[in-house]
Amino acid sequence: MRVKTLCLGALCLGDATGYDIKKLFENAFNHFHSASFGSIYPSLKKLEEEGHVSHRVEAGEKHPDRKLFRVTDEGRATFLAQLAQTPASEQLRSEFMVLLFFAHLLPTEILQQKLAEMEAHYSQELNYLESLSGCEGHTSGIDFTIGMGKSVLRTKLDYLHHHRETLLASHQNRPDSQNIRQTESSS
Repeated sequence: MRVKTLCLGALCLGDATGYDIKKLFENAFNHFHSASFGSIYPSLKKLEEEGHVSHRVEAGEKHPDRKLFRVTDEGRATFLAQLAQTPASEQLRSEFMVLLFFAHLLPTEILQQKLAEMEAHYSQELNYLESLSGCEGHTSGIDFTIGMGKSVLRTKLDYLHHHRETLLASHQNRPDSQNIRQTESSS
């Protein structure tokens, strides 16, 4: 799904500033989609040009004036039509999985470090999603998404815990990992 479409979806939840939408991407959407300010603001501008959102300037007493965006009826209809056309599929893009695929090329110490970093990352993400559980105002879809995210993270942590030692043991006994260590020490 494109960032522009997700911005429409965010505004279907309520009026928001670009910063509010960015925080939604960083927090609520983080485990299934990402976006930067560099993609959010151009998307909001394009949506406004298309008549899918409008904005008003909110005067700030303790903060600078800011644009508060609102989805239009046409924007809501467009989002719902795009949502209905969304295929029930997933794309997994994981830097960590690439690292693991080529783990045999890394020194064991670096692999151990990367596994520990990923475990800490999964735990942090799980703790964040746990903090969102049971919040008032969540729709059943939001609660379902949070629950699925927690389940996926628990499964990843469980797999990491149960298979880390097997990976490291086989890694330390690989002839190519010995060659890598010898190459590094001779450089």
